[in-house]
Amino acid sequence: MINEYTIYKYIEFSIFALYLVLIFLFVQIWFSWKDIDKKELMLKSIIDESFFKKNCVYIFLFSFLPLVHELFEGTAIPNIIVFLELFEFLGLVALVLFVYNWYNVLKTCANKKSYLKELAGSSRNQ
Repeated sequence: MINEYTIYKYIEFSIFALYLVLIFLFVQIWFSWKDIDKKELMLKSIIDESFFKKNCVYIFLFSFLPLVHELFEGTAIPNIIVFLELFEFLGLVALVLFVYNWYNVLKTCANKKSYLKELAGSSRNQ
């Protein structure tokens, strides 16, 4: 039988896994940033209306959902901890989707380079 504490632990583990995915995406964006054609990026990201709308929804969700979590965290409502953690989890999912959306756009604007060759080349320069 799955109790509330077990569900809480699964959500906490999923939040930790999402943080790892988020770090991975940030590192990928960081490595590819210097190879991005900035003019092409401006044309693709600003002109595309669906990209802008998706980003607005993601920003709203990853700022609103954790706020709801914090507002109700100190209340004495019984059996609410799982729902509060679910709000935090969904806010983090929205943040990961936001970063992944940007990663996809940046990936199309970057010159294709192998990261292993780039890392090997930068270590020789030192």
